[in-house]
Amino acid sequence: MTTQPPSRALAREAAGLLLTALGVLGVLVALSTIHWAVGLSATMSGILAAGLLATPKADAPPAAHALRVGACLTGYGGLTACAFALSTPLGWIGVALAVTALGWWLATGETADETAEGA
Repeated sequence: MTTQPPSRALAREAAGLLLTALGVLGVLVALSTIHWAVGLSATMSGILAAGLLATPKADAPPAAHALRVGACLTGYGGLTACAFALSTPLGWIGVALAVTALGWWLATGETADETAEGA
């Protein structure tokens, strides 16, 4: 059994990912020193953005789609919780926006039946 040494490209990529993670952590810690809600809101915004931007392919396993939905719900729920902690009216604005988005999606979204009929 032979073992191959890791390539320089893999080591460079690993170092880049580590430095990126440490940089993001540093920013979040610095924001948290301003106020805990600022750091937590930035964290939740990042989770929400990751959920919105990571679009799995249609043939991806169901767990990939569930992970995306979970990231979106966690991010938005965390932002709404921070808004409630800072100001109750801001929290209710977050809840109202979620209800509005759900209503819009129900009113304009295609159902599985309509998609199957169009195919």
